[in-house]
Amino acid sequence: MIYTIQNWIFIFFVYSFLGWCFETALVSIEEKHFINRGFIRSPFLPIYGFGAITMIFSGTLVIKDPVLVFIFGAVSATILEFITGWLLEVIFKTRYWDYSDTHYNIKGRICAEATLMWGFMTLLVNYKIHVHIEPIILKLNSNIIMILDIVLLVIFITDFIASAKAAVDINNMLKRLTEIKNEISDLNIKIKEQLHNNSESDLKLTSLKQKIEQLKSEHINKSNKINFFKKNYLNAHPNSKSLKFNNALTELKIKIKEKKKK
Repeated sequence: MIYTIQNWIFIFFVYSFLGWCFETALVSIEEKHFINRGFIRSPFLPIYGFGAITMIFSGTLVIKDPVLVFIFGAVSATILEFITGWLLEVIFKTRYWDYSDTHYNIKGRICAEATLMWGFMTLLVNYKIHVHIEPIILKLNSNIIMILDIVLLVIFITDFIASAKAAVDINNMLKRLTEIKNEISDLNIKIKEQLHNNSESDLKLTSLKQKIEQLKSEHINKSNKINFFKKNYLNAHPNSKSLKFNNALTELKIKIKEKKKK
């Protein structure tokens, strides 16, 4: 079946929503509380939308041969996952999923298990799911599809921009929190050395201690300045890892969890 651009956009949102439902339910059950999964806050997981388009397109080329459908879908979706993971790491300095602990992984972005899953998902999408979704989409009036596409795109783009800003702001916060801890550590070492050598006056030592207190106060203030949107963003990625400031990220997540318990 040949789809229009409007159809493809709508298919993207349908599967992005289905993927969000799947992952949100899965992670919420694991964490024992509701977690709104995904990079953005609206109920869409773009990786599933793009993944479904890749599976449908590649599967359609060889639809009469399930083995080729499996292979084409597994390979194309794995390439998509690798590129997506790489882009997120480069842009936001954060790894949102990590297969490093699984067998036959490549830089933690893809692994054999995930590739097999994508292959089976391609079979499921092409032979069981999309055959029911396609007739519904094709029955919709083209004008309705276009309106829905525009509305969903506006929501998606607005949400993506806000989420990207939150990701950048959090990364900047983690950078500063890490710098503060390093500065405090250096100052403490300096104080110990000076006390040992008796090389500084009491006034100088007092000044260094005051600087440490100022840095601690800044660290506390920055850690507490997490708005609702940023907090939701962090909660949506309980297993995410910062490529440069992972210790600060881990501490921040622990602090958020502790506040929830109070």
